[in-house]
Amino acid sequence: MNTKVLLTQLTVEAILSKWPKTFTVFRNRNTDCIGCLLQKFCSIQDVAETYEVPSQDLISDLEKCVNENYPPQRSIS
Repeated sequence: MNTKVLLTQLTVEAILSKWPKTFTVFRNRNTDCIGCLLQKFCSIQDVAETYEVPSQDLISDLEKCVNENYPPQRSIS
């Protein structure tokens, strides 16, 4: 699953809605994103800049979480 481009464009709220278990990434990075009123506006880039985390590191953590917890589903034809 190539989520890198997708993740950079999504807001924190969109990521948490689609992949709820990613809350652990935000928690482990010591961000205040969980429950923040601005999560529907903040992108991953915003989070990285605010918390001085390299955006690629944050994206890698999110990708790893998504890939481990949400395996691709096959469509049955």
